[in-house]
Amino acid sequence: MLLLFSCHHRAEQQASSTVQSAKELALEYLSENKLDEAELAFKKAIQENPEDVSNYIALCRLYLLKKNYTEAESVSRSGLKKFPRQADLWLTLAQVYIARQQFAQARSIFETMLHHDSTDVRAYFGLANLDSSIELQKQHLLRIIHLRPANLVPRLKLAEALAMAHQADSARFYLQSIQKIAPDFLPGARQAYQQAIDLLENQQPEAALPYIKAFHDQMKLTGAYISGADELEIPQMFAGYFDVETNIRNLALDTSSSGPAPASDILKVMKFTDATEGSGIPAIQNSTQPPAVLAVTDYDAEGNMFLYTSYPVSASRSVPYLLVNSMGTFSPCRVVGDLAHNGMDLDAVFADYDNDGYPDLFVSTTSGIIVFKNNGDGSFTRIRNDIGLNHANHITRMLFADLDQDGDLDLYAAGKNGNLFFRNNGDGTFTENTQAMQLNDAGTLSMDFGDWDNDGDLDIVCLDQQGVKLFNNDRHGRFQEISNSVGLRNPAYTGSVIALGDYNNDGRLDILITGGKNGCTLLENQPDQHFVPDKLASAQLSQALKGMQVYDAAFVDIDNDGHEDICVVGKSDNSNTLGVRLFHNEGAKGFRDISNLLPQENLQAYRLRIADYNFDGDEDIFIAGPSGTRLLRNDGGNLNHFIQIQLTGLAYGNSKNNRAGIGARIELKAGDLYQAKTVKSTLTEFGLGQRRRVDAVRILWPNGVPQTVLDPTSKQRILEQEQLKGSCPFLYTWNGKRFIFLKDMMWRSILGVPFAIHGKDTVYADSGPSKEYLLIPGEALQPSHGQYLLRITEELWETIYLDELKLYAVDHPDSVNLYTDERFVPPPYPGLTLYQVAHAHLPVRATDADGHDLLPLLRAHDFQYVADFPLGKYQGLTPLHDLILDLGPAAANDDSLLLFLRGWIMPTDASINTAVTQTSRFKQQPPLLQVINRAGKWQTVIPNMGFPMGRDKMIVINLSHQFLTPDDRRIRIRTTMQIYWDQAFFVSHPPAAPVRVLPLTMQSADLHYRGYSACYHKGSPYGPPWYDYYQVSTGQRWRDLTGYYTRYGDVQPLLQKADDAYIIANSGDEVAIAFDATRLPALPKGWKRDFVLYSEGWVKDGDLNTACSQTVEPLPFHGMPSYPYGPKVHYPSDSAHQRYLRTYNTRKVDADDFSNALRNGTVEKP
Repeated sequence: MLLLFSCHHRAEQQASSTVQSAKELALEYLSENKLDEAELAFKKAIQENPEDVSNYIALCRLYLLKKNYTEAESVSRSGLKKFPRQADLWLTLAQVYIARQQFAQARSIFETMLHHDSTDVRAYFGLANLDSSIELQKQHLLRIIHLRPANLVPRLKLAEALAMAHQADSARFYLQSIQKIAPDFLPGARQAYQQAIDLLENQQPEAALPYIKAFHDQMKLTGAYISGADELEIPQMFAGYFDVETNIRNLALDTSSSGPAPASDILKVMKFTDATEGSGIPAIQNSTQPPAVLAVTDYDAEGNMFLYTSYPVSASRSVPYLLVNSMGTFSPCRVVGDLAHNGMDLDAVFADYDNDGYPDLFVSTTSGIIVFKNNGDGSFTRIRNDIGLNHANHITRMLFADLDQDGDLDLYAAGKNGNLFFRNNGDGTFTENTQAMQLNDAGTLSMDFGDWDNDGDLDIVCLDQQGVKLFNNDRHGRFQEISNSVGLRNPAYTGSVIALGDYNNDGRLDILITGGKNGCTLLENQPDQHFVPDKLASAQLSQALKGMQVYDAAFVDIDNDGHEDICVVGKSDNSNTLGVRLFHNEGAKGFRDISNLLPQENLQAYRLRIADYNFDGDEDIFIAGPSGTRLLRNDGGNLNHFIQIQLTGLAYGNSKNNRAGIGARIELKAGDLYQAKTVKSTLTEFGLGQRRRVDAVRILWPNGVPQTVLDPTSKQRILEQEQLKGSCPFLYTWNGKRFIFLKDMMWRSILGVPFAIHGKDTVYADSGPSKEYLLIPGEALQPSHGQYLLRITEELWETIYLDELKLYAVDHPDSVNLYTDERFVPPPYPGLTLYQVAHAHLPVRATDADGHDLLPLLRAHDFQYVADFPLGKYQGLTPLHDLILDLGPAAANDDSLLLFLRGWIMPTDASINTAVTQTSRFKQQPPLLQVINRAGKWQTVIPNMGFPMGRDKMIVINLSHQFLTPDDRRIRIRTTMQIYWDQAFFVSHPPAAPVRVLPLTMQSADLHYRGYSACYHKGSPYGPPWYDYYQVSTGQRWRDLTGYYTRYGDVQPLLQKADDAYIIANSGDEVAIAFDATRLPALPKGWKRDFVLYSEGWVKDGDLNTACSQTVEPLPFHGMPSYPYGPKVHYPSDSAHQRYLRTYNTRKVDADDFSNALRNGTVEKP
């Protein structure tokens, strides 16, 4: 959720006010459900300040709540005279007309709102509810989904509408999309969902509709749905609290980008108030010694949170408290299996280890780690069985992050007996893997994580009595301790607490070390990847913290000015000195002690957590210490503007990232302000100062994939974009009128992709080049001024090495159709074979394992796909499913029998392969083909029949002599791969018509930058990603593989033969190729001309788990024994190859363009 708020604030936050204004009084009455008193106060507020539009909005909504529609209309119209474009006033007026059933007037209001702002989702939602036409409803709801992709509400309403329109596949598609986005369904919702899906798979949308509605009703009870509804409608009153003020803050933002207000102006009026009393946090008996334990998490991005705290009562026991905050008050949380436990608590963390969308609780004690699973209904269940953590005793610090880039949260634990790394297996269990990860360490006092070198993966910093250790993520399941090489091995860099944060907004993570005998050290991360002390800031902090024993610290922007401040907690030697300290970031002037903003009672603390308790846009402080657990509420920090970002990672059918995006890097650009933060909780907050407009936000997901949101608006969740990051280059052809996307190519090369992960013995994909013959139908390639024109583009996170390209004209009688086998099979790859079809036979029957009729979807090449299988956890993998074809009597003679299947595949990737090898629960089963044996049982006759090489590919299966009975011609294709079939037919005894194969002469080949084509889904909702050549975006999309690429210009000599002198093309590049069309002979009467394109080369993607995925090198070559190859193997060094490298590969690409894209405004713009 992206929430952009202005600086209105609650009455209690007006620290400088001595007289309560009418507006403040009205808000106070409203919070107490005194509606009549609030009405009078808002009327007075309008008189006092008629230029404050929020008073009109609040009074209008109050009248709506009281069902006084006459007054609501009157105040709305009065406000609109002064503020004619104020959307909230228009919305209120529309709601008045709806309440009066004056639907035509309401429709007119919504249309007016869209005239003012074509992105107002509330207006689209209003129209969707008013329109009786399902087609119009669909248009409005699809527009909302485009603008607010993480919102569940329009998807649910659209699924209902599509079922009513008898569009079963489309209804099922949008239901399944909800499963990808929402936290795991609770039992009632899950049952209704599955019943609806089953009926839709069986093409029974009318029967499914009641279950879709029941599922919708169940989802209305969830936090995800409620927050989605709040984006689209006027929020309702909950527990006596009408959420007016939050929406008052969501006013239309102007387009100016002014500089920040002086920090002193904000700091003069803000303060921190001890709000513990009345918050529901229980009074806890004083504990004079650590360890106090504290963990906090926001579980729904709405300010509702869980809190765990405990205090030791002996060396072997702590008193625990698990609380839930709903609507501002904490109360005890229900625990199944007892919260009390043996052992003294040492640390606690909330982490969604099973990726179900609900944060679980981990408590480390002197007796081991105890896990409480979040049930999703506000309760927890203690896990008694061993999930791989049982031998982890005396763990003092726990850190959860995706440290192997496989989509789930791993655990790195610092313990009395040394540090331990527990790999998350993705099946609810962990495996201790410290040695293999090279994360052995001992004596760790504090640790943190982040991407210190901005290379896309997460690194770890640890602090012990000897100093700092930086464990750099080398990927492929290995870390390397590099402190010496980056300037961190200094005996002065010691302490008790370490934290990472970008305090100077240069995009690089800096290091704070405090609590040592040398005072406090702030280390600045330099462009050359060395750390140097900020002497001024270090001296200021050290002086201020003299005599204080530090236990915890954090970076936090307390006043939302866009710069990270510092909070430090501990115990002071002087009983009259605060043990909780705040330091304001003054830029070049260092840090200023502003602890006077804190309550001045004798606060001391052992633990510190930062969270926005009341969801008002400024960060509050939770501490645990001698005086118990305290809540210090930030009053006034939201005088500056701010953004709160909630990331939502896709789950079912994807699972490339953890659901909360923990470990992602978020960058923000707002005028002259640039910030970067690492996601470590459900909400990540950015202060903006007085800037009202955000230019762009860029998310770098934990799997390395970037995603940019331009001109973000209020209340917009950022949902992980479902996209292929690697697949192979694209082929476009000139069809006589325009360039069209035909298919992807070079699929048989996947350099460095791991198949079996075994540490040093990892098995990688075959290193040979892709050798591929693709059919180009004649109607897709027509001459233009005597030339056949092709375009080969690289648009994904890949580097291609294109070595040879040939085009053949294939002339044949028009009574036959020709096909090539576009099938992924292991090498050696077959040469050119042209398969002829004159009389194609359809199967007499096609079903799945449940007998659903699939034949209508397989009759023709129409981009309508068989998709009757459930989503699996991962992209590319599904539960085992069947396609059963009965070929019937036309296949009685199987002496020469060929089966043709056309379809497309959603592939896995290197990181998914890494994940699935960690457990036996997920299995990749390539399509196998079975027939009925004489015992009447299915028997496998082709263990691996191959699969389509990407999008819209035809595969050819030789069924000759494969049947085991004389009269049963059923076949069963079984797989766990995500393959969507479009067409199925077979031929018996294919013809042998004359065919003329003619090579064409390449006339030119030019390499240049082009950009990225707009993507859409072809055909049905389950159709493949497809591309529009004429809708192009430019700028920096992907993190480039660094190194030397082929220079732009003429590259024709590089494509003439496979000789390891190839085009090296980067993402965004295009090769424009022209072949001579003038020398082909005329076609005989009754003949047609198709084409075959031969390509040879390699493809390497940028996936974080692909070998050597950060660089162009090592260069591939024919005959290399493996990829990656060892140090004794080299790319050819003869004079011809060295001359090629010097002549062609002179275009240097480094990481700077990507790293600085948002700051410099060169990020991709659609």
